[in-house]
Amino acid sequence: MHEKHASSFHENISKIRKLIVQSSLVPGDRLPSERELAETLSISRASVREALRALSFLGIVETRRGGGTFLCEQDRHRYIEILSEFIVTKQTKATDIVEMLKLLERMAFSEIKPTDERLTQLEAVIEDDRTFRQRLIFQLENDLFIRIWSEVNRFFEGLDVGDLYTLDERKRFVETWRGMGMPE
Repeated sequence: MHEKHASSFHENISKIRKLIVQSSLVPGDRLPSERELAETLSISRASVREALRALSFLGIVETRRGGGTFLCEQDRHRYIEILSEFIVTKQTKATDIVEMLKLLERMAFSEIKPTDERLTQLEAVIEDDRTFRQRLIFQLENDLFIRIWSEVNRFFEGLDVGDLYTLDERKRFVETWRGMGMPE
């Protein structure tokens, strides 16, 4: 896909999504016809079809042969996965992904209250960076944060650069947590 075509392709998808929001469509509602969308959005019918195919692939709409295009039911966190595919591109630097993941994990670390049980759980997996980080994050009770972290972590794992933290860094995390004062 050429750069100019890719740009207009993304713009067309954005136009249709904006129209869905502005029209207050809810899952199960029928979208305007391709012709109506083309006229309303000032784009060609071929561009409308291409954008609808992409939205269908992402599970946002469903096209029924002879019946039109309908808005699908969405898991509210599914949009995070969809957005991540648009945010993290081939041009995204590996260092940005690593820094973002570390930032998210530092935030989680500062939000989770240390307990003897949590320290024991982290110490049990301290040798394995991936499991250690997952165990830390899954202590949060915020599904949205966990989903965002999971998507960034998925991109990190795709970099195939090894551990995010050294064993010594993981040990320092545990010692810092221990020093934060344990509840009585």
